[in-house]
Amino acid sequence: MNHVRELFLKLGFTASMVLWASIAVTPATAAVIQYSFTGTVDKVNPLLSSTFSTSQPMSGLMTVNTLDTIVPDTSIGNYAITPFSLNIGGYTATMGISGQVEIKNGLPGLDGFNVAVNAPNGLNVNFLAPRIFLIQLSGPASIFSNDVLPTTPPSVSAFSNVNDWRLVFGPGLGVAVSGTVTNLTAVPLPTAVILFGAGLISLVGLGAGGLRNLR
Repeated sequence: MNHVRELFLKLGFTASMVLWASIAVTPATAAVIQYSFTGTVDKVNPLLSSTFSTSQPMSGLMTVNTLDTIVPDTSIGNYAITPFSLNIGGYTATMGISGQVEIKNGLPGLDGFNVAVNAPNGLNVNFLAPRIFLIQLSGPASIFSNDVLPTTPPSVSAFSNVNDWRLVFGPGLGVAVSGTVTNLTAVPLPTAVILFGAGLISLVGLGAGGLRNLR
């Protein structure tokens, strides 16, 4: 019985360390933000019409590291995408070779939120492999005040200059299914980690209490 009690104590200590580590880690070094996005299919290349149509919705989810890979530039920030998933109708794709989110702050090109995932993993369509997934949102220079990855992205309607997403197949840029982004939201993941740690500690406490009752 003492061995079991020691195990619960060790679990409680480990869970506490995970909890405090998740609180102590600064967003600039290790935090991630999870974005979800939706859109409509507006255009389908004829070579892809066996799989896609303009009646289909588009949705996706991506987790992005908040560490800017091109510091100290303050006008453009690049942030690495880790997990990524995409659904267009019944077609699905996941993370490919690499991916990044680009935040543009100010001229030239005004403010922008751009996404690029290279060689996403998905089925070939008409013998053409998915080559790149892109989101391009651009608007007035008043959208962003810096190039920091936003924990709460602006409304899609704020990007009044360019609103476009596309999944390109095969070589070149002509064979694509594309459309308009309708929604972009973000959920900071460190909060979920903290809640998980707190829940784990609670479970450990309940287990320890049960052991006391058994003695």
